[in-house]
Amino acid sequence: MVTCATCGGAGEIRQATQSFFGNFVSVATCPHCDGGGEVIDRPCQDCAGEGRSRADQLVEIDVPAGVGESNYLTLRGQGGAGIRGGPAGDLIVGLEFEDDPRFERHGDDLVYDLPVSFAQAALSHEFIVPTPLGDEGVRVPAGSQTGSVLTLRGKGLPSLSRGGRGDLHVRLQVWTPANLTPEQEDLFRKLRESEGEPPADESLGRRFWSKMRETFGG
Repeated sequence: MVTCATCGGAGEIRQATQSFFGNFVSVATCPHCDGGGEVIDRPCQDCAGEGRSRADQLVEIDVPAGVGESNYLTLRGQGGAGIRGGPAGDLIVGLEFEDDPRFERHGDDLVYDLPVSFAQAALSHEFIVPTPLGDEGVRVPAGSQTGSVLTLRGKGLPSLSRGGRGDLHVRLQVWTPANLTPEQEDLFRKLRESEGEPPADESLGRRFWSKMRETFGG
């Protein structure tokens, strides 16, 4: 290292200008030594005097449970090395996720669509549904409609901000059979003759969206 000839070791340069209002002196960082006051007389051919070289390094990270795509991880001192032995920078890790086709995510809560037949919705039925913690049993009560939501408390994703876990909302989808056997057609005809009229003051659409607003606080 030798003293910078541009700034004389001060690390800054002064420039005087004259104007109508008088003399002004501006101070700026020396562009030759970058404010260090010294320069390398014979720089290394590998690093050009920076004291660092480019290389790739694999870093193992721990991703906490419950993170989302809006979160990122900061690894202090795991970034690029500083010039001439200076402190290293940080490594910022952005997170990308592959969606699970079984669920819809709403923060810490999950929604799972459960197909239910006419008979199962009318008479009640026990189902096994997937959760992040493993399979769970859920009973569909008799008389359930499309869009009805059954909530399994604490079976959602871990919460980063408030601790605990979110909920799993099981959304019922009553399906209509497309290919009926003659015996099934006969049964449905008999059912049609004996079933009553649908409620006039409560449509399926209103029930569905009202239930969704209750579920997600909308």
